[in-house]
Amino acid sequence: MHEVSITGLNRVSQPKPNKGGNTILAFFDCQANGLTLAGCAFVRTARQGLTVWPPKLEGTDAARRSVGIADERLRTLMVRQAQEVYRALGGTDGEWIKTWDEEKSDQADEGNGLRRFLSNGAE
Repeated sequence: MHEVSITGLNRVSQPKPNKGGNTILAFFDCQANGLTLAGCAFVRTARQGLTVWPPKLEGTDAARRSVGIADERLRTLMVRQAQEVYRALGGTDGEWIKTWDEEKSDQADEGNGLRRFLSNGAE
């Protein structure tokens, strides 16, 4: 089970896409599974999704000291936590993306519809 807690978030006042089409919406600090990460980015992707980037390290040996997120479940939880705080602070650039609760509700509705279909309306 992963644990993520956003400890600070700063919205980018006028987000603009970079050369790759990705737009940084906010920078945030978090604690994830016992690690403290300062300077993560909450990003709208070029394909209109949301993701998070770990802190960017610069310098001659940055590649040797880099941080990555290997577990996609952890990345998803970080995205959802950042999205929740971003929205709470008035951010609207990711409004078309469903929240964690909205996705769960849709999945439950889909499951109920499938059960009704398979039971030929016997419910």
